[in-house]
Amino acid sequence: MAKSIAVITEQDSDLLQALYRTGAKIDVIRPAEVSGTRLEGCDAVALLGGASDEPLLLGAGQRMAVENELRKGKKVFAEFVASIGNVYCNPAESTRYHRLACCGETIPGLEPGVLIDDQCGQRLRPHAIACSRTKPLLQYVKVHAHDRIAMTDEWLEQVSDRALWFEEPRNLLVCAFRLSMYVRARFSPFSLAKRLVEFVAGWLTDESVDLSDTPPVYSAGGLGSGESAASFSEERTRLTAERAMRWFEEAQILRDEGREGALEGLGTEVYPDGRQRVSTILRADCMGEIALAYYLHGMATGSGRSRQISDNLAAYVFEHYMCREEGPLYGMMRWTNEAWGVCYQDDAARAIIPQMLKCLYDGTDAYLQDCADILRFLVRTTGTDGTRVFRTDNIALNDEALHKLRTRPGGLPSAHYNAYYHAALFLAYKLTNEEEFLTVGAKGIETIMGVYPDTKREQSETEEYCRLILPLSWLYWATGDKKHKAWLYRVTDDLQRFKHASGGYLEWDSGYRASMRHAVGEGESSLIAKNGDPVVDLLYSNNWLPMAFMQAYLVTKDERFVGLWEESAAFMASAQLYSGNKQIDGAWARAFDAEKREVLGSPADAGWGPWAIESGWTVAEIASGLWTGLLRERLLSHY
Repeated sequence: MAKSIAVITEQDSDLLQALYRTGAKIDVIRPAEVSGTRLEGCDAVALLGGASDEPLLLGAGQRMAVENELRKGKKVFAEFVASIGNVYCNPAESTRYHRLACCGETIPGLEPGVLIDDQCGQRLRPHAIACSRTKPLLQYVKVHAHDRIAMTDEWLEQVSDRALWFEEPRNLLVCAFRLSMYVRARFSPFSLAKRLVEFVAGWLTDESVDLSDTPPVYSAGGLGSGESAASFSEERTRLTAERAMRWFEEAQILRDEGREGALEGLGTEVYPDGRQRVSTILRADCMGEIALAYYLHGMATGSGRSRQISDNLAAYVFEHYMCREEGPLYGMMRWTNEAWGVCYQDDAARAIIPQMLKCLYDGTDAYLQDCADILRFLVRTTGTDGTRVFRTDNIALNDEALHKLRTRPGGLPSAHYNAYYHAALFLAYKLTNEEEFLTVGAKGIETIMGVYPDTKREQSETEEYCRLILPLSWLYWATGDKKHKAWLYRVTDDLQRFKHASGGYLEWDSGYRASMRHAVGEGESSLIAKNGDPVVDLLYSNNWLPMAFMQAYLVTKDERFVGLWEESAAFMASAQLYSGNKQIDGAWARAFDAEKREVLGSPADAGWGPWAIESGWTVAEIASGLWTGLLRERLLSHY
């Protein structure tokens, strides 16, 4: 006979729908309507507080009715409940940097130490004095790890960090976090989240529960569970690029056809109700990169509208973000509409490279003088070794500071900070024949390759290699020097060590030398917990490759680079998000697990975690690289 479950909740939820699927008789009761009479005929009670933003706290009479059933020996599941039995909790807090760790083998399918990310969820920290000392089933941990940790008793010492446990009496199962919306909140790995809910539902109903066919909010590449990623096809690549272009508008990134710029993208915070934070900052680099994607889309499809959007974005960047105040700061490219006096040279380069490519392909000089002036400011603030310090702030740029910048080595042989700046110099040289651009850029690349592969790494060794391919291609294009061509092939060959069967390149950092490995939540952080984890970074590493590989082909005419582009394009198609949620459909998020085929990675980065979706660095860069490859026969004559 099917069990009868009294479900006390304010509203519908994913967890309630899972209980319906068990075949149990479900009686949904609003908290204010709980009574002994209403509960008398039930076999078990589920309090689903996580369906609401505030923890569930029953009134005294309602609580007495529930605990009377508890004393009778009925099973009671209390999720996101402020107080039940002897347990009471601190106010709710965010789980942004914490993840759920399985403490034992009690939950079928969850091995000890496996991690479940509930994204930017909410939890209650129970007062330790009010908890029994039973071993929890799940414990919150704050650790830089990919998908598992070595589970030891040390993790369990913080009693208030327990997340799911059997309390005394043992027929009380307490869940201190918001599990109710596990589907829409994008718990990951999703397969493990479903195992967790199967366990809860099975415990309540005394039945085996199968939720394997519960659909997720999204899939990668439009592929279902168990399907393998498709190999390269031009048609699929075009579809992937078209879907990316739709994202800019469906996700409301583009503002007024580009006349008012474009937003940075989405933050990593996915809240319990499925909302995702929007980053409303306007960045010069992102807008420039989006302009290139629209330009190439217009070239590929004949869309005059896309060309106009590209021109609108370019006008917005050059007319608003280029410093035009007479004096030594003339030409400084502002970073964002917030960080108005800050200049990162690589970001400035990505704001103007798109316009210079438009000049190259269209044979025009639109904004070319501005591009040259922007690069002249960067050259004036570049060190004698051809590298520039990681950023400059106008407030500090007095005459003495400017003199020091140009008369001392920059001391930053880092592709992360300087490679695309050098690439911009080489492209500008090809367009203007201004010798200083080539001289400074070549000096900078000489400095970087002089210490290679031990460059100054920020995120990873993988990132450095990915970022070097484009500038090395354009350096060879500018000089024709066999040494420079050899550098391009060396870096390309070295990158292959990190290739995964999926076609993506895994994050790797020999010797763990990357500087962005801060304590969890205390700064920017690499996705690398340990080398060998199957994590692909689509914000700092792989996102640069479609464009870089195709530019290498256009310069060298070597079909090997077409093959590498095709592999990268096939991977991008397989990693693109498909969803009924227009905010993410057609985009790529930062962290992609190449084996689980879902967004998953360490949430340690304070600003750009696994679910961050950067409009420029990620979506526009990937789309532009795909369009460039599709247009390669038309573009060859320009090289």
